[in-house]
Amino acid sequence: MDDLIKAYNSTSYNVFKPKISIIIGQNNPKVDMLLEKYKCTEWAYITAHNPFSYVLTDKENLERHKQLKILIRNYTSFEGEGVGTDPDWKPERSLLILGISQKDAVKLGVKFQQNAIVVGRLKEVARLVLLEEVNN
Repeated sequence: MDDLIKAYNSTSYNVFKPKISIIIGQNNPKVDMLLEKYKCTEWAYITAHNPFSYVLTDKENLERHKQLKILIRNYTSFEGEGVGTDPDWKPERSLLILGISQKDAVKLGVKFQQNAIVVGRLKEVARLVLLEEVNN
């Protein structure tokens, strides 16, 4: 799990439009601007791809992404992808979800069998939340 945590901490959690790159442990003024624009105080960055880091086909991952989008349809969200430093690991399509509580974001992460999600609050740093304890 330590290697996975290292990988997650060095991943760039990108949003396509507006162009944003979220880094664990850093505050992001662009995310803060979005939060203020949409009158939110918290956010999460979640993927439905590759449950428990088991690589699925593109088709399976796309279907899981569609399911995630349906579940968060009542939130403001932005498409993106998490890009790690390992060139062998394909970027994972993801969503920046505004206004979602950490508790609800954790539930989504668990539902889609993720090892971790990224969360944050207005004017605070992005944080990695490990779901290992929740998944067991």
